Amino acid sequence: MANLPNEQESMMTTTLHHAIKIAASRPHVFKALTDARKMAAWHVGRIEGEIAVGSTLYLNPKPGLRFGWKTDAIVANERLRQICVEGPGSSAGKILAVALSDAGKDGTLVQLTDSGWPDGDTDLPFCNTRWGEVLLRLKEYVEKTSL
Repeated sequence: MANLPNEQESMMTTTLHHAIKIAASRPHVFKALTDARKMAAWHVGRIEGEIAVGSTLYLNPKPGLRFGWKTDAIVANERLRQICVEGPGSSAGKILAVALSDAGKDGTLVQLTDSGWPDGDTDLPFCNTRWGEVLLRLKEYVEKTSL
């Protein structure tokens, strides 16, 4: 008898993990992540909407590419969680979580996870690279504006 994948195996998912240390306070980093006007200064492309529980933020990194992230949890200066409600391919349903913690004197550790990726999704490597780019842009913006 052939070995057939069971139902649980066919539903395996991958979570992307990223982290970066930023030389700025948690409140400063949190504000850059949750204030759409500040985010527009460092994020790629156009930003629409707001980051508030129950609201949807739309990211338009380039013409024809749009992602909608609905915020379902925020704890000031500590964490936020969003669910993708609009986007290409398998984007919808993915969960983005960002956690902030202290990293030394006046520093912040930013940890980001993007979960719900079907194993073998061909867009995963591109998105994985993009999250790294996003965190580097955040770091550059926050460290320059916190002086």
